[in-house]
Amino acid sequence: MYEQLSDTDERPTSILSKAFDVLAVFNADQRVLTLTEIARASGLPKSTTHRLLRRLISLGVLEPHGAGFKIGLSMRRLGSAMPIESLRESALPHLGSLHRWSQRHVHLGGLRGDRVIFVERFLVPGRELPSASPGTDIPAHATALGKAMLAFLTQDELDTVLAKPMTPVTAKTVTDARALCAELHDIRSQRFAVAIGESHSDVSCVAAPILIKGRAVSAISVSMTAQEGGVDRALIDAVRVTADRISRDNQQVLAQGHESWFPAID
Repeated sequence: MYEQLSDTDERPTSILSKAFDVLAVFNADQRVLTLTEIARASGLPKSTTHRLLRRLISLGVLEPHGAGFKIGLSMRRLGSAMPIESLRESALPHLGSLHRWSQRHVHLGGLRGDRVIFVERFLVPGRELPSASPGTDIPAHATALGKAMLAFLTQDELDTVLAKPMTPVTAKTVTDARALCAELHDIRSQRFAVAIGESHSDVSCVAAPILIKGRAVSAISVSMTAQEGGVDRALIDAVRVTADRISRDNQQVLAQGHESWFPAID
């Protein structure tokens, strides 16, 4: 168990909270931003934003870039320190193989609470199909990736997720807890999940969990347009085999003294 932290000093308007407001405006499409753009996007006064930028630059968190600012290169060290980064590295060759074979978008994601956070993606150039960039989060119940991981939660963990309202993302999103539980039961036994038009009306996905010690520590998916028809058995098998290979390779990494990175279900 992690060390419990006190929330007695939790102040939403603290300097730390404001600093994260600044950092949160950067994304895959907004990699370089000016002072004015950062202030506008964060909702902070320009004077406050200016002071925060000076401090973040002095810490190496941000760097000047032309007339604007960018995330500092030293921040890459923090990203590489995440346990899932080890999994991502071991997954890359397998994701590449699945991408070349399927000729479709391939994604790797993790589960945090009731949200899927995308970690990596392989895109097909010129293919007009919505794709979430790394760091993007989407309701887990609306995605094949999310359902592939929700299916392997403990009952207590799943109950916590289901206690929250499941808002629809599209007209086809499953929002009934009983219906979702029935689907998760099948996913757990079959080790694959399908979502047809649930996160985007024109996107269908098939996903498989990456299992380590009984936990779905991550999942992979292949996406296609609704016009391409249903998900065939060959694609399901390819996704499951790829997930199994990533699990196997990552377990070898954990066996080298890193067992705590992905603990087993209690």
